Amino acid sequence: MLSSTSRRAFLKNCGQLGVACAACGLTSFASAAEPTPTPAAPAKLPELHTLAYCGLTCDNRCQLFKATAANDVAAKKKVFDEWGLKAKYGREFDPEKVFCYGCKSPGKPRNESKTKCTVRACAIEREFDSCLQCKGLAACDKELWKGWPDFHKNMIKAQEAYVAAGIVTLV
Repeated sequence: MLSSTSRRAFLKNCGQLGVACAACGLTSFASAAEPTPTPAAPAKLPELHTLAYCGLTCDNRCQLFKATAANDVAAKKKVFDEWGLKAKYGREFDPEKVFCYGCKSPGKPRNESKTKCTVRACAIEREFDSCLQCKGLAACDKELWKGWPDFHKNMIKAQEAYVAAGIVTLV
């Protein structure tokens, strides 16, 4: 299907889709970062290299990640509809463009939003496994954090947990 959308608008929309995909994992990681009310042993923190550059845990808890892994077009369409992506990005559903393998999946295609993610680019440039290693995370004003301030707060809490556990030294 041909579209009259300009390349610039398409790339902008893909960037916005990336932010939406990143938010998908917010709930799963946010709940893992909350302290447990019982005096049970502390939960083991995931290895930094297994996290996305923003600190997310990309796995089957994310509807889009799960739909992509299963190559389930109906599930992708459901995510597309539930997340209101047509209204947000002004385009019709295309199962070839609605996917996410996470931003660290070697050998897997990256949607265009991953290549535009400023958080991802910064972490790669600074040779971090995750932004959780950055001493400037709390003050960082990249688009992802502006668009999802609660996610940003949860990543700051996660960073504090990694520092307290002696896993991360801030750089």
